[in-house]
Amino acid sequence: MPDYSMKSFSLLLISLLAAYVLFPQTNNPSNPDLFIQQANQNLSKNDALAISLAKKVRHNQEATKGQRIQSDIIIGLAYKNKGQYDSSLYFVNSGLEKALEVQDTMRIIKLYSNRGVVHYLKADYKAAVSDFKKAGQHYQTLGEEIKTDTAVYLDFARVLNNTASAYIKTGQSDSALTYFIKSLKIRDTYNAPQRMLIVSKLNIGSIYLATGDTEQSEIWMKEALEGARQQKDSALMEKCFINLGIVDKKTGDTLAAIRHYKNSLALSTQMGNARDQAIALQNLALLLSKQKKYEEAYRYFKRALESNNAIGVNNSRLHHAMSRMFVEQQLYDSAIVHGNVALKLAKESGNLEVQMEEYVLLSKAYKGKKQFHRAFGSLEEYVAIKDSITSRENREYIQNLKTEFETERKENEIVFLKKLNGIEHAKNTALQSRQRLIVVVVLLAIVLLTVVIAFYLSKKKKEKKLCLIEKKLLQADLRNKELLSRELNFEINYKTKQLTTHALNMTQRNTILTDIREKLKKLSKNSTDKLSMDFMSIIKDINQMQRIEKDWELFKKYFESINKDFNKNLRAINPALSVNDYRLAALISLNLNIKEAAAVLNITPSSVKLARHRLRKKLGLHTGDDLYIFLNQL
Repeated sequence: MPDYSMKSFSLLLISLLAAYVLFPQTNNPSNPDLFIQQANQNLSKNDALAISLAKKVRHNQEATKGQRIQSDIIIGLAYKNKGQYDSSLYFVNSGLEKALEVQDTMRIIKLYSNRGVVHYLKADYKAAVSDFKKAGQHYQTLGEEIKTDTAVYLDFARVLNNTASAYIKTGQSDSALTYFIKSLKIRDTYNAPQRMLIVSKLNIGSIYLATGDTEQSEIWMKEALEGARQQKDSALMEKCFINLGIVDKKTGDTLAAIRHYKNSLALSTQMGNARDQAIALQNLALLLSKQKKYEEAYRYFKRALESNNAIGVNNSRLHHAMSRMFVEQQLYDSAIVHGNVALKLAKESGNLEVQMEEYVLLSKAYKGKKQFHRAFGSLEEYVAIKDSITSRENREYIQNLKTEFETERKENEIVFLKKLNGIEHAKNTALQSRQRLIVVVVLLAIVLLTVVIAFYLSKKKKEKKLCLIEKKLLQADLRNKELLSRELNFEINYKTKQLTTHALNMTQRNTILTDIREKLKKLSKNSTDKLSMDFMSIIKDINQMQRIEKDWELFKKYFESINKDFNKNLRAINPALSVNDYRLAALISLNLNIKEAAAVLNITPSSVKLARHRLRKKLGLHTGDDLYIFLNQL
């Protein structure tokens, strides 16, 4: 029994000793490095545990500043992984403050980069650009050290790549392109993984595509495709094919576009990428339809509809494209079926553009079926939507003007009240000062018994008060003049905007009436005699409406309220100017282009060009003189 107890005791002692040797500091709060190591290992796997371990270091009094900064980095990353971006920013900012205090450059870079990622995920792209650029600037301060450490340089390339991605989101394509190219050069120089280089080339090609430089885009896309083929990377090959299809489609190389989209479709189907399958199918259907290969296009349309339904995409544009294809084939019943489906889906998604285009197609289909009443009804729906868009834009514009006016008025009131409060405060201060001065004067009078001194001081005080009052009156007068000047400037700006809006409304109305008149002329050719007479009656009414002078009188009223001496100055240059010359001059002074002026004057653009030339001659302008500048200097 005693031997058995000794053996058990010995085994227990050996087990405890082994545990101490293997895990000497597991429960020792004075060793933060172990907690940091364990927290790093749990990032992404168990972010809650990583946060808990890192916070132990953060609250450990024996931890160094570097260890606390590292704990803030880990907690920030863990909260970012959990999607709790505000909490992530709190700890990243805390770590950054400490790192800047001790000038820990590598951790400063890491924290700026991490904060940029969080801002990017929060869709605050300007802040993301700022943080990524600050991280890049601190890389530059590393000097020779950065040139000898490949890992550091590749991390610098990653920051440049992130900066480019953020610039894309802000719409600054040129800056994005610059940073993508810088990143690629570094990655290429320091032998980054091939997949990283391919992605960089694909990004550069996409930027060129977005800016309309299809030639450069194709060069970079093909380089990326060659690399992807060498790596046998199906996902990247598929991305390259789909982007090359877009390039070919833009440059008009339909056969090449079809070939690339088919390659993309094969790879995306193989990988089960439903989104890219849908894109490839839809583009193939559109391209084949354009080539008049309607049967093949129809098969792709059906597959595209199935793919879009599977991923929950609104099919209004697809049905609209099918409706167009059937109209081209004069299969009007099918065109009407798909057109109505397109309208229903477009109304559900609020897509007014598809609705307008579809109503035009339906009018053609109904016309083809000799259902002129429905054809005309579709055109009326088209015009109604177009008018509603114009009306809504005008309402928004007027509301914005009102908001700006109210904001400026309130700001002026606030400034005025602040100045008024300042004046009152100055009066109170002056009153207190005068009261103290009186006490001093009285004391001096009592002590010195000098009436002369008291009288002298009283006189000085009155002069000072009068001077102050005069100064304040002058300041108040200047403020009133400034406010009056602002009000006049605002009124001029408001009337100018009213005048431009009225001219644009006249342009839009005449353009719409002209479109309707031409369409009615076309319809009347294929109609019965009675309908043709009705159409011609409507066309006559439209022509009459376009000749009404009421709009011009209102336009003249607005224009002369802003430019009182405009016509007078023109008449002084050439008294023989006609009414149409005055009208054209007014439109040119508003910077309307030839098409807009033609729509307002209800004449052709070529007639406007001729009228401009004649006006230049009547005004005695030379070849190099700018007519717009000349008119605005009158």
